[in-house]
Amino acid sequence: MKARPSDRNATLAVAVPWLIAIAGFAFDVAAFWPGQMSFDSAYAWWQARGGFTTDIAPPMFVFVWRIADALHDGPALMFALHLALFWSGLALLASALRLGAWRAAALIAIAAFAPVPWLLRGHAWTDVALFSALLFAVGVLARAQATRRRRWLLAAVPPLIYAAAVRHNALPAVLPIAVWFGWIAMSPAATRTRIAVAALALVAIVLAVAVLVNAQVQRRVPLWPATAEWDLAAISIDTGEMLLPPFMIGPGLDVPELAAAYRDWNVTPMLANTRHGVRDPFMEAFTPEQLAELKSAWLGAIRAHPRAWLAHHWRRAVALVGVHDPSWPRDLVYVDGEVQYGDNPPIARNASALHQALMHAASELSATSWLAGWPYLLVGVLAAPLAWRRRREPAGSVAIVLLTSAWLYLGPLLVLAPAELRYLGWCCLASVVAAAVVALVPRSFRSRPARLLASTDWTFR
Repeated sequence: MKARPSDRNATLAVAVPWLIAIAGFAFDVAAFWPGQMSFDSAYAWWQARGGFTTDIAPPMFVFVWRIADALHDGPALMFALHLALFWSGLALLASALRLGAWRAAALIAIAAFAPVPWLLRGHAWTDVALFSALLFAVGVLARAQATRRRRWLLAAVPPLIYAAAVRHNALPAVLPIAVWFGWIAMSPAATRTRIAVAALALVAIVLAVAVLVNAQVQRRVPLWPATAEWDLAAISIDTGEMLLPPFMIGPGLDVPELAAAYRDWNVTPMLANTRHGVRDPFMEAFTPEQLAELKSAWLGAIRAHPRAWLAHHWRRAVALVGVHDPSWPRDLVYVDGEVQYGDNPPIARNASALHQALMHAASELSATSWLAGWPYLLVGVLAAPLAWRRRREPAGSVAIVLLTSAWLYLGPLLVLAPAELRYLGWCCLASVVAAAVVALVPRSFRSRPARLLASTDWTFR
C-alpha cells in the first residue's frame, strides 16, 4: 500500500533533524579533529594524565578527560563527546518542537553555523563542554514536555551535572534549566512550591557530585586574587599610586612600568611583561595573612576610588562583548593548533584543506562583529518580547529558559571575565537558538501547548 503524503511528511520531519545532526557531526570531525588545544586545554590534559592536580581547571573536566584518555590519548574523545552532546541536543530540540523538515533544517543550521558557536566548537574547552551539555539538556527537557513522558527527565540529569561542574561559574546558567526541570517533573499538578522543591533537589544532586569530584584535587587555588590584582593595578594606574601590596610585585616596580604592561583585555600581559615582575596569582600559594592583606587592599581601593574601579570594569566589559582589536592576540578569539604542556605527547594538528579554509575564514572574521558577542546578545534581547508573548507555549518556554540562562550567566562575566570569546559561548548560542525557535515554530503549533500541562497523561514510559 502506498504511503500517504502526510505519513511521508511526518517521517521526513522526524528523520531530517537527526540526518542533519549526523552530517554536522561528520563535518566538525573532518574540519577540527582531533580538537584544538589551547594552553588551558593542554594543562587540563596533563592533569588528566596524572599530573599534579589543582582546581584551576575544573576537576570535573579533568575527571572526564581521564576516563576518555584511558581509551584514547589526546583531546579526540573529549572533542567527540562535546560534538555528540551539541548535535544531538539540536536534533532533540528540533524534533520536540514539531518543526517540519525545512524549518528543522533552518533551526539547526542557524544554531550550529552562527560564527561564534561554529568556531568555538572546534576546541577542547570547558566552555564548549558547558554549552554542549546545556544544549543537550534543553533538547531533552523539550522532548519531555512535548511527549509528556517523564523518563526523559532522567536523561537530563547527567548533562546538567556535567555542565554545572565543568565550569566554576556555571550554576547561574543551570538554575533556569533546573526550574524548568521541576516544572515538567511536577506537571500537571505543578505549583511554585513543588517546582522549587524539584529544582532544588536537582541542584542538590548536581552540587553533591561536584563536591565529590572537587574533593580529589591535590591543591586548591583561590580564583579571586587574580581579579583583585587586576583591579588594584587598574586603580593604581588611574590614581598614580601603587596600591598592590609589596608581596604582589617585584622590588623596584613602579606605576609607569605597570602601566606599560597593563591591558584591559586580559591580566596575562601584566603578569608577563614587566621588568621587575608581578606575582602570578595561580602559580604560587598564598599564606592566609597574604590573602587577608590582599583582600583588605582590594576592598579598600574600591571604596576609596569607586570611579576608577567602575571605569576599569566598563572597559573590561566592552572588551569582552565588543569587536576584538586586530592588535590583540588571536588566541582571545580562537586557537588554531595543539599547544603542548609538560610531558604531554605531541598531538598532530588538523592539516586538511577544509580546516585551512575555515581557519582562513576565521582569521578574516576575527576583527569583525561576526566574532564579537554584542550582536548575538542583541539578537537575544530582540527575541525576548516574542518569547514572553508565547510563554504558555513550548516555543516560548524554551526561548525564555534559554535567554534567562544566558543572561544569568552573562552578568558575572561582565564583572569578572577577560576578553576571551569562549567565555561568551553559551550566551551567544542560547541567544541565537532562542531567536530561531520563536521565529521558526509555525503558527499552527501555537495553540497546542496550553493543553499540554493541563493533561493528566504523564507517564514514565
